[in-house]
Amino acid sequence: MTPNNFSLKLLIKPIHNMTKSAILILAGAVVLSTGCKLGPSWSKPNMDVPAAFRGDGIGGGTMADTPWQSVISDSNLKSLLTDVFNNNRSLQAMQRNVNVARQYVTIAKAPIFPWFGYGAHTSKGMNSSGGSNISQMGGTTVNPGSASLTASWEIDIWGKTRRGVESAEASAQEAQENLHAMRASLLRQVATGYLQLLMLDEQLRITRESVDSYRDSLNLFNSQFDSGMVDGLQVASAKAALAAAEAEVPALEMQIASMENTLSVLAGRTPGPIARSGSLQRFVSNSRVSSGIPADVIARRPDIRAKEQALRAANAEIGVAIASYFPSISLTGSAGYASADLRRTTSGYAHKSGWGIGANLTGPLFQAGQLTANKRAKKEAFMAAKAEYEQTVLSALAEISSTLVERQKLRQVIAKQEQAVAAYEESVRLAKERYKDGLSAYFEVLDNQLRLFPAQKQLAAYRYQYAACIPTLYTQLGGGWR
Repeated sequence: MTPNNFSLKLLIKPIHNMTKSAILILAGAVVLSTGCKLGPSWSKPNMDVPAAFRGDGIGGGTMADTPWQSVISDSNLKSLLTDVFNNNRSLQAMQRNVNVARQYVTIAKAPIFPWFGYGAHTSKGMNSSGGSNISQMGGTTVNPGSASLTASWEIDIWGKTRRGVESAEASAQEAQENLHAMRASLLRQVATGYLQLLMLDEQLRITRESVDSYRDSLNLFNSQFDSGMVDGLQVASAKAALAAAEAEVPALEMQIASMENTLSVLAGRTPGPIARSGSLQRFVSNSRVSSGIPADVIARRPDIRAKEQALRAANAEIGVAIASYFPSISLTGSAGYASADLRRTTSGYAHKSGWGIGANLTGPLFQAGQLTANKRAKKEAFMAAKAEYEQTVLSALAEISSTLVERQKLRQVIAKQEQAVAAYEESVRLAKERYKDGLSAYFEVLDNQLRLFPAQKQLAAYRYQYAACIPTLYTQLGGGWR
């Protein structure tokens, strides 16, 4: 038999020799470890919320229950969002942070269970080794050694460890909810950015049409100026209108490129063009809006649930602080052997084996107010978390109400702006007819065009704001993260 095999046999044998008293101690420890948990018990906070949203809310369900693939009808936007959810680096980093938080739950649970360890020692010398005296061997070189198994277990009588586990679990859930909140935020950011591209495309189209129109006007005025039919004021006005419109083209192209680059990075792509089609009107017409009731928001919005879990963690930390006032009780045990010469263990020469079990009690007497200050700090942290939770709920309800009101008012704004654009288009048509009939100068046409084209671009901006209300309201109601 080798020395290593013999060592293992000697380590196992003492464990079978443990007395009934040691077993009773362990049984009692199990009972004590399931004792009370100090500190306030957790209960979900209640807030008084209105029965309906202020604004143009539609009850009987909420669009937040609908998957984002059904809310977003544009195929190009769907493809873009799929890339965002799969490849966004910030989202991936947040997922890693969630994984880290889950590992801390395992770390917090570890003290609930007994911890086991091992140790071994060997040396070689004459008469002494490692500072330990060995019986005289007559000058013989020996190889003494020892090996042992150890165990320790802190009994969680006051629930300190279990409160720590509760705090860690709440923090892990908070991290998960923050991940959901980031998904919803990215959906809103990308969807509104995509809609902004549609608006900029429309404004660029209008601006290019205005450039062509102003250039025709300038050419006409130049020919009339050469013939003495118009003065320099009309020519200068036409030049100014053309130059201003031409300046807007690269400005809009710059905004388009910037937004495309932003959306590309959010989708995990290198900066480049963003495929898009359709119009703002089509996006709105293919979307249904239903707000539900305010109570739904508290249950669905991940940012609110994240604050709730932060409050739960703060509540558990109060229990940890209170449990620190009370003594800690731990059990220790060991079993092993020692031999004066490992080379002779097969003959039973000069080796001893044994086991032991004990209990330790430690507790604070005087710590200069540290424990009291810690408890007070945890209570204050809880109240701060409670205030943040309540503020998040109120802000969420206000955001939704504002979006509902904005959507309601924008319908009225768009209707009036469409009337204005139609009137300007009619005025340009009539001015051209008057010019053809010789009833007015072409400067009247230019003057009406200077009113028409800005009105058309403003109408595109209003339509964008109205369309953006859909992804904004969807995420504000708690949708978009699933």
